[in-house]
Amino acid sequence: MKRVFLCILFTMILLPGCGQDQYAIEREYWRVNRQAQAVFKNPVATPMNEADRVVNLLRKFASAHEKNVLAVRAEFTIGKVYLAKGMYDQARGQFEAVSRKYAQSAAVVSEAIFLTGSAYQMQDNADAAIAQFRKVIAKYPLSPRGLQMPKYIALYYASRHEPLKMQEAYKEAIAHYEGLAKKDMKSALALRAYTLIAECYGGLRDWNKSISALETIIENFKDKAPMDGVLLNIAVIYLRELQDKARFRETLARLLKDYPSSRYARAAQEMLKK
Repeated sequence: MKRVFLCILFTMILLPGCGQDQYAIEREYWRVNRQAQAVFKNPVATPMNEADRVVNLLRKFASAHEKNVLAVRAEFTIGKVYLAKGMYDQARGQFEAVSRKYAQSAAVVSEAIFLTGSAYQMQDNADAAIAQFRKVIAKYPLSPRGLQMPKYIALYYASRHEPLKMQEAYKEAIAHYEGLAKKDMKSALALRAYTLIAECYGGLRDWNKSISALETIIENFKDKAPMDGVLLNIAVIYLRELQDKARFRETLARLLKDYPSSRYARAAQEMLKK
């Protein structure tokens, strides 16, 4: 479980600050981050003085380039080093410091709160972890991390083998995402919300409702983007989960009719031959 959290990637645009020496800054960050990755690869065998040395390098980098996006990544990595070494209080302190420093960035603060909850999760303190996860939803529902959190809570309960709480969390997540989507059914937010709704119904193994959510995506966004991938997902659900070969073939035929030049066309044709 610990390794999962240590491999979290932060692929967000968090702050401005790409100056003329951006390439040199990126190279410097790469060198420092490579040393942090060595700690993550084998945290138990890494001496504490080596972990401290890496933390100091990261702090020095963040201080020297505080207006650069990579400074944020460096500060998050400091907290991840503490997590790797099982220093959970220090990790939470670092994430709280990041929250204060970048208080104007919903993406940064929501990620810091999530990682604070993850530290509790790694200590098997479920109540404290869930409290942090719900805090992300309440304060930053539209941030990249905030959109993921309702579903994440359900997955967390699943990992703890608590099926009743998992089911309730999935239902809460679906209601939450439906509320977001209804604000503008043609928006990018609605597209993301209905994608998550389909995934949540999948978690509940309610495959017909998962298909219904995917069909809603097709209906609302077919004029804005190709829906061949969505149709393929529907076909796979019919085949693998519902064992409905007739609907499976019908959906593949629909894909070929609506998107004859699709990158999935050849695969669809081959599946129809079987």
